[in-house]
Amino acid sequence: MSEGQKIRNRWIVVVGAILIQLALGTIYSWGPLTIFISPYVHEIEEVTVYIFGVGLLSFAVTMIFAGQLQQKYGPRNIAILGGVLMGGGVILSSFMTTFLGLLITYGIIFGMGIGFGYVCPIAAAGKWFPDKKGFINGIAVAGFGAGAFVFNFVIKALASNIPLMFIILGLIYLVLVIGGAMMLSNPPEGWIPEGWTPPAPSEVSGFSGLEFNRGQTVKLPQFWMLWTAFALSALSGLMIIGSYSAFIKQYLLVDFVLIGSLAALFNGLGRILWGKMADLISYKKAMLVMFLTQAILLFIYFTSNLNETYFLILTCAIFFCFGGNFSLFPTATSDLFGSKNLGPNYGIVFTAYGVAGFIGAVGVNLFVTIFGSYLVLFIVMGLMSVGSAVLTYLIKPPTRN
Repeated sequence: MSEGQKIRNRWIVVVGAILIQLALGTIYSWGPLTIFISPYVHEIEEVTVYIFGVGLLSFAVTMIFAGQLQQKYGPRNIAILGGVLMGGGVILSSFMTTFLGLLITYGIIFGMGIGFGYVCPIAAAGKWFPDKKGFINGIAVAGFGAGAFVFNFVIKALASNIPLMFIILGLIYLVLVIGGAMMLSNPPEGWIPEGWTPPAPSEVSGFSGLEFNRGQTVKLPQFWMLWTAFALSALSGLMIIGSYSAFIKQYLLVDFVLIGSLAALFNGLGRILWGKMADLISYKKAMLVMFLTQAILLFIYFTSNLNETYFLILTCAIFFCFGGNFSLFPTATSDLFGSKNLGPNYGIVFTAYGVAGFIGAVGVNLFVTIFGSYLVLFIVMGLMSVGSAVLTYLIKPPTRN
């Protein structure tokens, strides 16, 4: 196979990644789903939200193992395992009529499937596209953000029959994930795109030019700074995702399915555009711009109750910034700790999202009660985004002792 063919073929991995992520992103369809699931299992939404929280936690914990396993057995095989667990968990949910049953099938098993499937296309695409890391990471995970846009409407259309809905969704997920997995592969060892020269290490860009395995990575202060920045940024975004509907219901009558679906599209778009910005100005500068923009939006979010259009614009803008986390943090992980072990290293970095996801999913009401109002909640979330910006500014590329 010629070098030119290899370069053309690498785009097949991107197509596979999008198919996989479209299915995985339906975890963000919990908002419309819970409206139908809560009465089905005879629980209030404040209880059933634990299914979503456990799903996010299961997703992140599984990523720890998935990153290592795809390194050993290949991204295709581990992504297929993810598809079987994800689709199987949702199909099993069709037999569940209790909160505990769905917590196991749609929380733990479904979340595990997402964890196994998520890291594989990121790791494979990162190896094929060292010259376009941010942009390709963005495309590879854009489907995750946009998947909820499609499946929000599918869920709404099928929700009159909950068991049938789960069976149809499970079958769709199996086809999408396994089909996408068949397109995944790793490039030959040492392969680089024709005409591309790796950049030189730079403190300004945050590029180290070094390779660290997971054991070495977790001992570096840069890892913990990156992990904390991810946790703070993800939590600030997730708390808004978890609270915007309860907040605005006090003031305006809005179409939450429409707003949630448009926000999901902006989530996916943000992954691509922030990733592209990382290629243009470095992940570090892109992160600083994104975190500070997100902070400003959060500081003024309490004013979004003025009218529906203004609320929609601010909400979509926050989702746009939130989506950038998922292209910028794998890019940062690759630039700081090397692309060879991106799968295992990003798997452990991603636990920050798991912690933030669980807290964000189940803690909104508790936080509002503690802070006394949504205004204080939004300000605290804005300060968290500022904290992420400060940590990013302080990160320097690691060096060998």
